[in-house]
This record gives sequence, C-alpha cells and structure tokens, in this order.
Amino acid sequence: MQRFDVHAHAVMSGTDAASQALMKDEGFAGSVPGAGWSVEGALRFMDEQGIGLQLLSMPGALDAEPARRWNEYAAGLVAAHRDRFGLLAALPMSEPDRAIAEIRYAIEHLHADGFALATNYGGVYFGNSRFDAMFAELNRHRLPVFVHPALPPGFDRFGLGRPGPLIEYPMDTARTIVDAIFAGVLLRYPNLRFVLAHAGGVLPALQNRIALLAGESWVANPLELTSGQLTEQLRSLYLDTAIGGGPADIVPALEMVGVDHLVFGTDYPPAGAATIAATSENLRTTLDRAAQQQLSATFAGLFPNAAARAAAPAAGPTTSQ
Repeated sequence: MQRFDVHAHAVMSGTDAASQALMKDEGFAGSVPGAGWSVEGALRFMDEQGIGLQLLSMPGALDAEPARRWNEYAAGLVAAHRDRFGLLAALPMSEPDRAIAEIRYAIEHLHADGFALATNYGGVYFGNSRFDAMFAELNRHRLPVFVHPALPPGFDRFGLGRPGPLIEYPMDTARTIVDAIFAGVLLRYPNLRFVLAHAGGVLPALQNRIALLAGESWVANPLELTSGQLTEQLRSLYLDTAIGGGPADIVPALEMVGVDHLVFGTDYPPAGAATIAATSENLRTTLDRAAQQQLSATFAGLFPNAAARAAAPAAGPTTSQ
C-alpha cells in the first residue's frame, strides 16, 4: 500500500444527519457512504492499510460559512495529528470575493496543504470567467488544487435512479476540465496544478477524441487551440487512483499524463472497504514496483510539507508552502 493518500474525506461531528439527507437527494439507495466518520476510525483504517498520512477534503460546492467552519474543523484535526492528516481547504467559489479571502485565510492561518474544489458550482463550470480572479489567486500561491466531482445540473432528470458516483461524477470531471482547457484557464494560469479524483473520470478515455475533433469547424474553439496544445494541457494534469486502480483506468491515465503525474487515493470512507481493497490490489498488479514508488514521490513533490510531517512526526511546526 502507499504511504500517502490524497483523497479522503472527514465529516464534522453533528453533521451526519444533514450529510445523509444530502446524499439521499443525490440518488443513493439504502445506506449512505461515508456516514459515521471518526478520527479513530480513520486512523485505524490508515494503520491497517499502511497509510502514513491522508489529505482531508470535503466534497461538494460549499458556501462561505460552511466552508470556513469545515476548514477550521479540519485544520484542528491536522493540528492534533500533524503526522497523519493534511488539509485541502474548501473554497466558496460561487462567492468570488469571499473565496479569495478564504484562500488567504487558509494559507496564512490554517497552513493548508492545498485546496479542494467541486467540478461545478450551481451549474457553473471552470471555464466561466467568474472564476478568473480566484484561479489567478490560486495560481499566485502555487498550491495544488484537488478537483472532486459534483452532480451536474439536471441530475434529477437523467440520473435514472442511480447515484451520482456511478456515472455522472466521472462525467462531470471531464466536463469541467474540458471547459477549462477550451477557455484557456491552464494557459493563463500555468502554476495551477489540478489533481483530479478517480483517475480523471472519463477524461483519459476521451483524450484522443477531444484532441482530434477540436479542429473541426463545428466544434466551438474560440482560442483556435491546436491538437498539440490541448494534449499538452491534458498532460499537465495530475490524477489520483481512487476507484481507478485497474488497467481500464490506469492505462488511459498513463497515456494522458504519464506515471509521474499519478498519486495514490482511496476515497475513504465513501468508497467502502471492499472497493478500496480491490483498487489497491489492482494497482499492485497493474503498476510495476518503480511506478508504485513513483506515486509517493509525486505526492511528496506536490505536497512537501505534508510529506515532511509524515516523515518526521516529532518535528516542530512547519510553515505554509
């Protein structure tokens, strides 16, 4: 198993009921994944799996007050367990001024290791110009940005009674990144390092299709991006391995970004113990030893403070990156 886990979630005490209500709206049947999260349970899982440190994030598009509450809660967990947890701070992207303020607060006061964004905010995707000032601020600070899928608008009409993570989450990851690329977001803000959940969803499988069709007259391409420019932007992305350790996921991911842009992720606890175990086993058979070791090296390159805390738990406070 890997030492570092880029994809793990924490639920604030007292919010389980609200979380379950939200998840049921998203099409979940029966039990709700991830309910009942606890520090003790997370540490036990990590010990059992040989994971040294998890980066904690909150999936979903949060408004300013819930984002601040969760960020401060998670920062407290990190302060209490500096060698086991890290913080990917949530941002209220629907409120640009407050999102910029939250970026600065998370860096200066919470010492965040990076940030976590949802794929859309009220149906607004990354290519929309309303996000430019926030991306410019993130670009200035150079901290990685973890991208977690959310439900697309209209899910109630075409979800077909199945939960978002089954099909629509992987689709929405591709949707927002393609929107960002055609809008030139990664060209304007070259210090942005997006880390996409779930091996990039369906994006790696679509990479050649996107690059080939971009030049067709019937595809809106206002920046007249070439196939090479599109491929280069896709190559700059990072992908985690959560629910994506088998050849069907890893082979196209490797073709799109290369082994040095993969990081290990579990999606604990929503993915469930059996799914996480299967993903890890798939990784062990799909990637050779050198590639498996590279996953940890890439994490350490993206999140050096978190990796250093895991390696030296007795050390004093670290500064923000």
